[in-house]
Amino acid sequence: MSQEEGSGGPRLIGRPVEEAVEAVLAEDDSRDRGTVRATLDTVTEDGVVSEAAIEEELEEVSKVVSTPETRIELAAMEVKEAKGTAEAEGVSDLDTVRTRIGTYESRLEAAEEAIGALGPDLREVIDRRGAGANAYEVAAGLREVRAEADELHRTADELGVDAEEFGRWLTDPGTRYEELEAEIEAVERSLAALSGTADDLDADDGEGASSSLPADPGVVWADASLRTRVTALLVTDIEAELDDLRAWPDREGSDDRLDELGTRLGELDGECRDLEERLDGLTRPSWTDRFGDRLDELEDALDRFAPPVSWGEVEAELERHREALGAA
Repeated sequence: MSQEEGSGGPRLIGRPVEEAVEAVLAEDDSRDRGTVRATLDTVTEDGVVSEAAIEEELEEVSKVVSTPETRIELAAMEVKEAKGTAEAEGVSDLDTVRTRIGTYESRLEAAEEAIGALGPDLREVIDRRGAGANAYEVAAGLREVRAEADELHRTADELGVDAEEFGRWLTDPGTRYEELEAEIEAVERSLAALSGTADDLDADDGEGASSSLPADPGVVWADASLRTRVTALLVTDIEAELDDLRAWPDREGSDDRLDELGTRLGELDGECRDLEERLDGLTRPSWTDRFGDRLDELEDALDRFAPPVSWGEVEAELERHREALGAA
């Protein structure tokens, strides 16, 4: 009897892959046929499920598991170097810098913890095999570990690239200003789109028949109101970042650029206020009855955030409220 099929489930070693697929599905018909086939393909040799193919897959997954460990070590070096650069530049105490470093360190810690679990996860699959798991269970376990290792490889690489780019941001004023300007341009586009939505609401005939709106203008109004409130917080966050750039030791000769960006931000702040007032003026009592509490809840949630803002949390909060509206 083969090592991995001493007990439980159908015996699969030596069976053609199509026959093995049918046996696995017969055991549990809730499984997806495509997934079962793809899983068994990883332990198939010449169209037959085999011990040799399992061994080969196990060796390959063992190599894949080791790769994220190397990549996260490189990422850790980039994070450490960026932190050292911030200290050398004398800006590690600025909120914008301190928060970014903290974010990278948190991402690094989480990735290291997840990568550290890959070895035990692989060992668990090996132990299950020795305890008599059938070929499908072993293949499914190996496939899961491989997928997790591949994802963590990407996570480590992304962190390394982000930390490296942050290092350039720290040492190159042009990079900092270009990034800030890109953020401002994104807000400008967002406000233009929201203003267009307000135009469509204003033109709506009150029956939901406007070709520019979905069937429920109330949802459009509530969604636009939610997104306008978040955009206003974004402007506040960018203004705080601009203040930090003004305090940068090497800003000499860049005040004109910063002043220009500050002027644009001031205009956006005014546009946000105007748009909020306009949307408030377009509301109808039935919309307020349906969505007023939802808007108030988001407002209360946003009040908990202060620059530098954790935008992952804000976006999650916004999506939660949009889903409740049916707008997401």
